[in-house]
Amino acid sequence: MLLVPIHQRRGWLSVAFFTLFLIGGGMYAQDLTGGVQFAVLDSIGEPIPGVNAAVTGKEVQGVRGTASDERGRCVILALPPGEISVRISHPAYVSIVVDDVRIQLGRITSLGVITLRQQLHNMPELVVSASRVSMEVNNTTYGSNLRPADVDNIPLSRNYQDVIAMLPMSNTSYFGDAVNIGGATGAENKYIVEGVEVTDPLIQSSATALPYNFVREVEVRAGGYDAGSRSALGGVLNVITYSGTNELHGSVFGFYTSNRFAGEREVGLSDPTQGGFSNYDVGMSLGGPIIRDELWFFTAYNPTFANRDVDVPGYGISVDKTRVHSFAGKLTWKASEQLRLVMTATGDPSTQYAVGRGVSFPPAVLTTPDSYLMDIGFGGINLSLNGTYTLGQNALLEGSISRVNRHDTGDPATQRGKDETYYVEYPPGGEVWSGGPGSTWDSFRYATAGKFAATVLVGGHSLRAGVEYKVNGTDNRYVNHGIGKENDSSYYEWYSTGYQTIHNNIPSVFIHDTWQISRRVSLHAGIRWDGQYIIGSNGELAQTVTVPLQPRLGFTWLPDEEGTQKIFGSLGRYSQEFALFNSQGFSDQGYYYTIQYKQDPRVSRNGGDTISAGQATFAEGVQGLHGQYYDEVSLGYERAILGAIRLRVEGLYRTLRQAIDDAYIASTDTWQGGNPGSGPLADWPRVKREYTALVISVEQNSDPHFNFLASYVLSRNYGNFGGVFDAAFHSTFPNVTVAFDDLESTNQYGMGLLPNDRTHVVKLAASYRFDFGLAIGTYFIAQTGTPLSVYANSFDRPTGLIAPRGTAGRTPAIWDLSARLSYELPFDASPRGRIILDVFQIASRRAVVDVQQWKGRVDANGQFTYLEPTYGQAYRYQPPVSARLGLEVNF
Repeated sequence: MLLVPIHQRRGWLSVAFFTLFLIGGGMYAQDLTGGVQFAVLDSIGEPIPGVNAAVTGKEVQGVRGTASDERGRCVILALPPGEISVRISHPAYVSIVVDDVRIQLGRITSLGVITLRQQLHNMPELVVSASRVSMEVNNTTYGSNLRPADVDNIPLSRNYQDVIAMLPMSNTSYFGDAVNIGGATGAENKYIVEGVEVTDPLIQSSATALPYNFVREVEVRAGGYDAGSRSALGGVLNVITYSGTNELHGSVFGFYTSNRFAGEREVGLSDPTQGGFSNYDVGMSLGGPIIRDELWFFTAYNPTFANRDVDVPGYGISVDKTRVHSFAGKLTWKASEQLRLVMTATGDPSTQYAVGRGVSFPPAVLTTPDSYLMDIGFGGINLSLNGTYTLGQNALLEGSISRVNRHDTGDPATQRGKDETYYVEYPPGGEVWSGGPGSTWDSFRYATAGKFAATVLVGGHSLRAGVEYKVNGTDNRYVNHGIGKENDSSYYEWYSTGYQTIHNNIPSVFIHDTWQISRRVSLHAGIRWDGQYIIGSNGELAQTVTVPLQPRLGFTWLPDEEGTQKIFGSLGRYSQEFALFNSQGFSDQGYYYTIQYKQDPRVSRNGGDTISAGQATFAEGVQGLHGQYYDEVSLGYERAILGAIRLRVEGLYRTLRQAIDDAYIASTDTWQGGNPGSGPLADWPRVKREYTALVISVEQNSDPHFNFLASYVLSRNYGNFGGVFDAAFHSTFPNVTVAFDDLESTNQYGMGLLPNDRTHVVKLAASYRFDFGLAIGTYFIAQTGTPLSVYANSFDRPTGLIAPRGTAGRTPAIWDLSARLSYELPFDASPRGRIILDVFQIASRRAVVDVQQWKGRVDANGQFTYLEPTYGQAYRYQPPVSARLGLEVNF
């Protein structure tokens, strides 16, 4: 047995463990930390090498430190977000302690230039505050960071995914997708929690749900980020939860709202007729030390209960019940002075007793209620292990391994629904339904990857390079079965089943250099390569998606010596991987048939005529398929006003260069996916989506009483492709929009203002905290409506535009005002509690926010043969006024 002194053995084991850790498998990781940098000069402006810098803070395990280089530059990386103190010392100079330094997720905080005075007579150290706005000289990312202090007194949604709607260029969508960022749809965002990308790999329209009470910080990357970040066509949300500290801390919280606290709402076409509702959740968190300064823990749990009364036609009210179990757990281990490991588990396993799930238009008659009732399961669990290892003062190694599992199921909720086939009749008065639901599914999705990156500081360069390997996979099983009656002598039975086991292998390589030419000027250059290789259910390569190299360039310049101004710009290319939903054709695991009978097949299946039938076969891959990506250029100016207020002006142009969608090929009577304008869709116009924006924002977030974020965005979103999510028809399935379905209408009418174009958007989030415990917060937004178009189809042509896109008017301009009142309970010591009252949509106009745009069917001459009576009616209205009560206790 090898015997080694414990302090030596731990260091040796740390190196060995980190080496094994790096070569393991796992899930893709993003930034979990931030950093701080500054320059140290003497009284005549000369750099001082060898100055010691020591960092302490509640979130920092022990003391972190470094020494200044020959240029007087100090950089400390891999610091946890939060407030820190920096002690700067040298035997020949008076020491300085800089307090209240905010470390932001994914960013390097700059303290600018720190001047040391020569030590004369054993003078005491100086203590100063870093409360003034600091300009980052090495960052071109546009977006924002949100801490609990930024949103504590703002009336917002409970889910971190919706909190970002208060930021510029991030708009709430009323079409059924998530928040739209930078002209993209909600299905074009990526969600990263504790270094794990938790975006659903099958459909890319959902992600793990966590309440903001779990969240330590949210970083929103809207663009301009470096090559080390895997990108999205929309925005990237990077989230970390709380960590343990040397002090035991925790919270207990609860929120409640119901129809008793809400005004009367307008019911649109997509809203089920419903009466009462109630939403409530309770939760707790606890964190602290297992071994002080070495091993910390954090755990949190938040069950959410949502109930709503839904009218089942002919059977009265049934209660739709959704239960979401959000949780988070974390171990933070300082394995040695060089090695730090973070192990996390998050998730949101959920169930729903669903009433009217997926019913766009209720039937005229429901013979039995069973087709309306389903048991739904969704959500998943995410596990990760992230580590950083420091090599001396100028090198950092990073590694991550993790796994995401998501499981969605759908089954009949009643025994009769399981036993009886879905059945529909089509009499003149409207559809008549009976039997069970027409579809069931059991869909398992996973994402697995690993990442290794190294950062080296040499001279004025910060060079970062790395490799990643990510695998998105699915085992997706489904059954669609139903019977339709046309008349007494014509019945159709359809059946299809499939179980696709496919995955997408995505290797990546990147390198990025930030060159700080001087204390006020830096240049940024990097390049990224991503591959996409889709493997079919037979284990063989089915489709290669060619992704172009993604160069990313940028600069920052601080015009004044005080560092109160910043001019910055970026030029880059950003790509997003192909959703697995569109790869399901690479499987032969399933079959289908449609049979016509002269009698009801539930009575007898004799004498049927097969209309179509077959075994699922492998789809042929598209030759020369290119990945989805956009190019953008941005330029911005930032200025500190009165020390604590930040003014920011940005202009950006973003153009989508390539997309993947499907189209109808009339000559072969088939549907084909690909890149519009090339390959099998060469006859179609190339995809176009141009987003141009001017963004002005003013922010103050460090005042003990009054803080605010005000913004104005002037933008235009123009082209022939709205995005991966089809806003006009609310399709959650990615890359199968109606934009290119019909060649003639796409060529003639396809170009115009896109569905989520909003010319003017004004936002204000502000709060004021009184000394006696009362806090008042408000959130206001005013925005123009969205463009409307007119669609139609015929029996031999798919749905398409019949007038130029976006020329059928706009939905009304809307405004929204919400308020929060909170009062801190007068406890003399810990715990600290507060009562919260949120009032949303004050004086809501309940305006139309989404409109039915399909007008009907036309003949070969463009004349209407059928006019849809719901054309022009509202799908959704602005919500009415509502209130929510909450209680939070922290200790």
